[in-house]
Amino acid sequence: MDRATLVQLLNEAETLLYREEQQLARQREVIDGLQRAGHDTTPARLQLRRLEGRQARHIAERNRLFKQLADQAPSRA
Repeated sequence: MDRATLVQLLNEAETLLYREEQQLARQREVIDGLQRAGHDTTPARLQLRRLEGRQARHIAERNRLFKQLADQAPSRA
């Protein structure tokens, strides 16, 4: 994969991770609200775990892209 494509994919991955972080924060707020109101938080917590799992996979992909990009960098001698 060429460097420009890797940079583009890495930027897209960073944007996706930012959006997912916002989703995680909203889901945590939902859980807090449910808990304060005395409601069952189980379904909301399951959704949070799914979101966290997806984010972990995306972090791994972002890290893979970053490493691939770093491996293509010209060596400084």
